Amino acid sequence: MHKPGILVLAALFLLAGCTSDQNILEKIGYVQSAAYDWAPDNKMKATLSIPVIERESQDGHDEVLMITASSNKAAKNLLSRKTSRTLVSGQLRNLLYGIKLAETGLRQHMDSLLRDPSISKRANIILVEGEARDIISRDYPGHPKTEQYVAKLVQKEFQLQNMPRILLHQFIRDYFDEGIDPIATVIRASGKDLEISGIGLFKNDVYVTKLPTKDMIFFNLLYQNQRQGEFSFALNDEEVKSIMFNAISSKRKIKIRTDEKGVIHADIHMAVQGSVLEYIGSLDLSSNDLSKVEKKVGAYISEHSERVFSILQESGTDSIGLGRYVRNKLGYAEWKKLDWEETYPAIQVHVKAEFRIKNFGNFFD
Repeated sequence: MHKPGILVLAALFLLAGCTSDQNILEKIGYVQSAAYDWAPDNKMKATLSIPVIERESQDGHDEVLMITASSNKAAKNLLSRKTSRTLVSGQLRNLLYGIKLAETGLRQHMDSLLRDPSISKRANIILVEGEARDIISRDYPGHPKTEQYVAKLVQKEFQLQNMPRILLHQFIRDYFDEGIDPIATVIRASGKDLEISGIGLFKNDVYVTKLPTKDMIFFNLLYQNQRQGEFSFALNDEEVKSIMFNAISSKRKIKIRTDEKGVIHADIHMAVQGSVLEYIGSLDLSSNDLSKVEKKVGAYISEHSERVFSILQESGTDSIGLGRYVRNKLGYAEWKKLDWEETYPAIQVHVKAEFRIKNFGNFFD
């Protein structure tokens, strides 16, 4: 009778170890996405999405738990009674809030999340048009699992710098910081897919309005410096009907001044450059017409950036953080005496964008 070889024993040992680890994983419910919606009587509807191990799942779907409760912690305790697994939040990556709930203020609903050391402060803050629970309680054929789909959708837009990526710690930082209001990504269901539908604007922690996708590029140029990205413009001009750029980079400077009447002015200078991907128009980019195109695009960015800023002022949301620059200009003592809510809509904002085309490829007659 032959004794089992060392390789056979090692294989049996590894198999036993893997089985043990898998049994442990099957007993733990790693919450990766949480959705919160409005409910009457100062309550909220909480929904948790938990990945299910392939061997354990009968239909390939994740486990979704729903409850109505008064707080996050209360919801988690109640939901833990509905599953055979122990719920842990260390893998939480997406926090989705229905807009109706966000209109009542999100700070109170984030308090327990901030106090829990096991929850990553880098979880995505996402607003949902409609019910947030509907987003994470369904599958999207042709896409990764729901929690991965949501996270990658937001991350991709951030990496392309089409919009800022807002995480839990950033939202709370902007909430507590004087001179800036938080923002959040807004998504919605679109048939069998999900799509980014804009940027949610807040006043303190209360949702006010949404900036649509067509204005996101101008908001992003105002909000932060860019190192990459792409955008297209339709100028509806015979000379420049439409033009598309990539490899966008930008730098913006904000200067605050006060005129003789005491009116505060904000001068925003943006230096933007990019490479032409597509151009439709009557001008020749390989000639002196290039500078003419640059001036037209610069004027277009200036005009629409001022328009976007007027939307922010009309809604009373200082999402760009103009208050920070005013505070630094005036000094803290004078800033504390200033009624910022009354002053902010009256500030005269002037945007000057200078655009430069880095290259435009090869064109043939």
